Amino acid sequence: MKKNTLTILCTFFLTCVVLSQNYNFNSNQLPENLKVNANAVVVFDDVFIEIQNQKLMTVKVKKAVTVLNKLGDEYRYVAVGYDKTRKIKNIETIIYDASGKEIKKVKNKEYKDVSQVAGGTLYADNRMLYYEHTPTTYPYTIYYEYEVISPNTAFIRKWNPISFYNTGLLSATYTIIYTNELELQVKENNFEKFSIKKEIKENQILYTISNIEPLKHEPLCLSLKKTRPNVQFVLNKFYAEGITGEANNWKELGKWEHDNFYSGVGALPEGTKTKIMRLVEGISNPVEKAKIVYKYVQDKTRYISVQVGIGGLRPMVASDVDKLGYGDCKALTNYTKSLLDVVGVKSYFTELYGGYEKINMDFNSPNIQGNHVILNIPIEGDDIWLECTSQEVPFGYIANFTDDRDVIVVTPDGGVVKRTKKYKTTENLQLSKGEYTIDTKGTIKASVKIESSGTQYNDNLKNAAGKTPKELRELFKEYLANINNIQFSNISVFNNKKEVKYEENLEFTAVDYALFTGKQLLIPINVFNKNSYVPKRVRNRKLPFEISRGFLDVDEIEIKLPSTFMVEYIPENIELKTKFGTYSIALTKVDEITYLYKRTLQIEEGEYTKEEYDAYRKFRKKIKKYDNLKIILNK
Repeated sequence: MKKNTLTILCTFFLTCVVLSQNYNFNSNQLPENLKVNANAVVVFDDVFIEIQNQKLMTVKVKKAVTVLNKLGDEYRYVAVGYDKTRKIKNIETIIYDASGKEIKKVKNKEYKDVSQVAGGTLYADNRMLYYEHTPTTYPYTIYYEYEVISPNTAFIRKWNPISFYNTGLLSATYTIIYTNELELQVKENNFEKFSIKKEIKENQILYTISNIEPLKHEPLCLSLKKTRPNVQFVLNKFYAEGITGEANNWKELGKWEHDNFYSGVGALPEGTKTKIMRLVEGISNPVEKAKIVYKYVQDKTRYISVQVGIGGLRPMVASDVDKLGYGDCKALTNYTKSLLDVVGVKSYFTELYGGYEKINMDFNSPNIQGNHVILNIPIEGDDIWLECTSQEVPFGYIANFTDDRDVIVVTPDGGVVKRTKKYKTTENLQLSKGEYTIDTKGTIKASVKIESSGTQYNDNLKNAAGKTPKELRELFKEYLANINNIQFSNISVFNNKKEVKYEENLEFTAVDYALFTGKQLLIPINVFNKNSYVPKRVRNRKLPFEISRGFLDVDEIEIKLPSTFMVEYIPENIELKTKFGTYSIALTKVDEITYLYKRTLQIEEGEYTKEEYDAYRKFRKKIKKYDNLKIILNK
């Protein structure tokens, strides 16, 4: 009975694949409502997955996308991954013109065979067949189908029918079939606002979604990952690159990962053990020991992606990293952990999604996920998190890449769910202290020290680290783009790891900074931190918006005016208070030619309704306006 059902469904799917090549791809036949605000329309996107047993899975995909304009060219490529165990059984790609006429059938030799991991890769098991179409006219349709056979049932393809903003969807289906011996956990997300048809039969599930109008991208809109429908599938019994596993919860999965991936990889040469023990001699505080080990790793190693072994999941042995001086995130984390073990500091591998966007691990179903590994050191009820791939960041600093998200800590007893450090708005501080003098010709002579911490530390570090003097001049010319004719006499930057601050010191002059209008001299007050950002106007906004990270800017600047001029106008103090943040400026008279300018801007992170967007935009417009205020002098 079950075999007959599988055969019927397989036959149905293969029939669809064959017939789809005779589909009418005339772009004029697409429903008009799917083309409004669209850069592309997905004509169909059909996925069929059959799990024959714990060690065998077949994935078949057929997809056609009509690209309407250049902005839709993100669909112009086909990429199918494979490795030593995951095999591509067949692949076919055909390009059609606007009328639906076939203009190109891609030959096998036209697919590039490339590594799935971009720059910085020494060696990678994971590869892909890749084809990129070069369009000459629009619209065009790219159709492709492929079949992949894989034993890695620990990684079942998710269903994500909506991939991009500004894309219409005519039809998408997802079929999954599995055997009686396996238990399939299904987690559906964001189904509420979509009409999705779901059919359940014995050991099979079919999802169908159709006629989804394009969702127009709007400024500051939430990531599609947070709003689009998707389904995650997890087997209780699975197989990952030569190892069988079984887990019904995160504790069991963490235990399996620890025993199979993270055990037996910590061996170090005796000479290295002796060296690290000598470095911590006389120190009993585990945090101080960990700081010494972390610095040792930063000084000795560099990051490079090395994906060898169990699908890139097993770390390189610590002794190899010690010898070679490089490794990927798993290898460098393992090396750091192994050294910490030597000095008696407990630490644990931590799996998570790394990136600027805060993506949480999905803990509804236990499955191998994430794209990055860091180290967790539990200390007296608190946690220290170590990013082991950077030679630049201070001990315990994780802002902008692994901060404020749910993670899984892999211990010998199993997986433990934790959340990484969240940087408060006031911690994300940029403090600017400086002075400037205006002479009688309007020339400015200025100096400023900028200290950045929290998330702003990382932003400024990434911008300036490793730059040549020439590159630093160009960088700060862009930062101070409001000043014409700028000439730097000093630029120095310092990564203050001890205080977790990035320090920048600037000295410069610029002729005609203050401008004459008749006998009046107009002096723009805000020299060092002028904020010109105003989100674009959106009529009839449809989506909520998000401020992903809050920050605080504080500027304290001494201003010296030319003594031969009289002050005609000094702006009054200003204070703005909104739910999105606050802004204030104050000018205090010190003596006849000296004023102290203090400016504070604090933006609060959060998700806000579409109705609040105009209020936020008005707040940012006022900030821009007040950052352009001027002192007016008379001869």
